[in-house]
Amino acid sequence: MKSARLTRTMQMTDTSHGRRCMAGGINSSQKCPKCGSRFVHSEKRRGCFCPNHPKVGATSFEVQFPGGIHRRFPDYTDAVRFLNYLRVEKDNRDTRFDPDDYRSSRPNSFAALAPKYLGRKTDKATYKKICTYINRAAASDLGPMNIREISGGDIEDYLYSIPNISEKTRFNHMTQLRDFWTWCLKREKIITLADMPTFPDIDFELGWRKITDWDTQAQVIEKVREITTLNPKIHLGIDMLATYTALRPDDLRRVTEASLDDQGFLTIHKPTKRKNQFKMIRLLDEHIQMWREIQQKYPAMPDMPFFRHVGGIPGCKPDQIFGPKYFNTWWKAACKEIGIEGVPLYPGTKHTTATATAKALGKEAALTASGLTNKAFERYCQVESSGAFDIVTAARNSKKKAAEVIPLKRRTKK
Repeated sequence: MKSARLTRTMQMTDTSHGRRCMAGGINSSQKCPKCGSRFVHSEKRRGCFCPNHPKVGATSFEVQFPGGIHRRFPDYTDAVRFLNYLRVEKDNRDTRFDPDDYRSSRPNSFAALAPKYLGRKTDKATYKKICTYINRAAASDLGPMNIREISGGDIEDYLYSIPNISEKTRFNHMTQLRDFWTWCLKREKIITLADMPTFPDIDFELGWRKITDWDTQAQVIEKVREITTLNPKIHLGIDMLATYTALRPDDLRRVTEASLDDQGFLTIHKPTKRKNQFKMIRLLDEHIQMWREIQQKYPAMPDMPFFRHVGGIPGCKPDQIFGPKYFNTWWKAACKEIGIEGVPLYPGTKHTTATATAKALGKEAALTASGLTNKAFERYCQVESSGAFDIVTAARNSKKKAAEVIPLKRRTKK
């Protein structure tokens, strides 16, 4: 009986006036306080009333619409407006009409989709930063809005409402939002290309980064060796970062015991900044020897991470992979020991070596060794050029004293 009444209410048929059946309807979950009967909707009387006591009417109303849309209203006029709006939207949008856009839970709002997006990013090294950017937007005025209805102007207003941030940080917020919308575009039935907003251009200039020279770099690396005798992998990893500028710190966390082959090539699967790819770095003999000696001292299964903790270090669980900032922690500790300030791991290794190599052997040689060639080349070639190994060898033997800490200015990006 309940199902039959609901069906009749949803159809809203009025044969006496010759009108066609219309989708959706209005009813009430309340019952007559006198006889307990359900209230019946009456368009003519503009409300829901008891069939046995016509003067007794409902004080709250529910709009139900095909697709599971169910919305409550305390006022009948508001309920009628919403029902008519849904009917017009369904007629106008036809196949693009999505009931999720009108549910009270707002499943297509930014705030509702944000957790799903973040769930796809848990394997990223920058996951915490991604959460910061997305959760902040979800807590803003963008949060309850349907993503189809968010315009480029809304996004720009949000980005420039964030106080006390640099233009680089604002740019990072923007790129993360753009990635969120791209993810939505790839999912079915959320948005189409026509719904993609225009993201603002944000100009910024990166700050100055301090690098050092080869001689100072060598002193820091030697100090790392002295203070990390309990785990020689720390020294090896930092020395490799200072030698092979094509490597990134997170690349080393991706290598396993079996990543170094018999020819001395180290394979990094899914390296940083390269999705679904791999790259190979040919190691110097001294690093190959260090690698093999460490393997003999700390034997493990082939699929275990090579750069992992060993026993005897407080706060470190044996056989657990190094954290994303672990190399930087020891680099900074070594810098402090010898009185070096303001030179983090990345500029102290990669940038310092690239700059010093360019001075000693030329800019083109340094670019070849770095692996930072144009995108077309990287797309087809997963192994560094044959000349890179010769350059690395020559650079290793060309370290000389040069200038003091040098500020390196990056180019402007958009």
